[in-house]
This record gives sequence, structure tokens and C-alpha cells, in this order.
Amino acid sequence: MNSIRLILILSALALLFTACLQDDDADSRIPVRYTVIVTDSTSGKSVESAKVELTNEVQASQSLKTNSSGTVIFPSEESYVNQIVVTKSGYFPKDTVDVIANSDTSLKVILRSIAIRLVPVDTAKADSTK
Repeated sequence: MNSIRLILILSALALLFTACLQDDDADSRIPVRYTVIVTDSTSGKSVESAKVELTNEVQASQSLKTNSSGTVIFPSEESYVNQIVVTKSGYFPKDTVDVIANSDTSLKVILRSIAIRLVPVDTAKADSTK
């Protein structure tokens, strides 16, 4: 009788641990790959060599410069809250926060494209509100 009781208890514990492991797998994150496209807000042209910094939810950051077409692609990031800050001499800094609320668990990677328009500093002289 005691051996049957022991087997039942061990079986119940095994099922409990299996359920816990499945919950951990269900919470695993899908990598996110960011493509950031930076353009000049007045001319619409690509902004080359702009510094684009991506900071994730645990404050780890990586910084890249845009290519000749104003584009930068960050390697996959397993974070669902990311801040993007773009700076370039002659332009006002621009920042944005991207939050991924519902991810499609059938995906292997989430692709995000973010278009950012930098405002040239000299446009402040042409302020039409005066």
C-alpha cells in the first residue's frame, strides 16, 4: 500500500514539474530584428552616418551608423521594449520607444522597420510662427 502511495506521489510531482517546464518554454522570447531608416525631414533624402542607438529593457545598448541609404540593421534582440535614439551633427536628436505587445508565436524572428525623420537645426531660423 505504501509503495502504491509513493508511486502516486512521484507521478504527481513529475506531472507538476513537467507543467512548470512547459510554462517556461511558453514564455521564451522571439528575437526581434530592427531596421531603422533615417531621412531628412525637409528634403526627404537619406541621412548617412547618423548614430543610431538601440537600448533594450535591461538598459543594454548597441550603437551603429547609418549607411549611404540612411539605413541600419541591428542584429536580433530578445527584448520587447526598445528605445531608439538617433543623433547627427546639424540635426535635432530624435528618439522613439518601440513596444511589442502581442507577438506571433509561429514566427522564428519578428521584423520591425522604423522610419525616423531628423529635423535639420537650421530650420529653426525659418520658423513660420513669428
